[in-house]
Amino acid sequence: MACAPIETYQLPDAPVRDWDDEDIVQGILFGHEACFEVLHDRYRGRIYGFALKRLGDPAEAEDVAQEVFLQVHRSLASYQGRSALLTWMFGIAHNQVCRRFRRKSAPLVSIDDSEAIELQSPDPGPDRRVEAARVLRSCVEAVDSELSDAQRQVFYLKFAENRSTRNIADHLGKSSQAVKISLFRSRKTLSQHTPNVEAVLSA
Repeated sequence: MACAPIETYQLPDAPVRDWDDEDIVQGILFGHEACFEVLHDRYRGRIYGFALKRLGDPAEAEDVAQEVFLQVHRSLASYQGRSALLTWMFGIAHNQVCRRFRRKSAPLVSIDDSEAIELQSPDPGPDRRVEAARVLRSCVEAVDSELSDAQRQVFYLKFAENRSTRNIADHLGKSSQAVKISLFRSRKTLSQHTPNVEAVLSA
């Protein structure tokens, strides 16, 4: 989704709740408050669920959701549309989760049920918690800087939305094998730029 220059963009005549994400983004940039309310209603539950699954604390998850939408509101003008809007928002949410994980040394529940990925020490020492938080932060940075748009989309559908390979394939109109190859290449790239990332993604 590439955002058109705001001065040339024509908003639809349909009710705001029927607009697609691109129209919603442009509406917010035009200053229509109803558009941000629709965006919040559309994705707040998924952002909250994303954070709750990882933090295990409803209050913390609610804080993350609020922070995500505050950051979206502040940063939307810089959104370039290189990935789906929700994918971009999940990236923000992941950063927020990592900050809380680092600050409170809370166990971070992983997002890959097919491999039961988690930080699985009943009483992880402080060195391990700090190292895991560092790796997770670096991983997010590497995803944004080193993966292609297509790889980033597959990666976030897998590790942000907890989707199965088959579901991702159906969603993107790809074969399951293509999704597996994309994930393999992404993890290989991340492992080159983020030491110990496999310990977090595959532990």
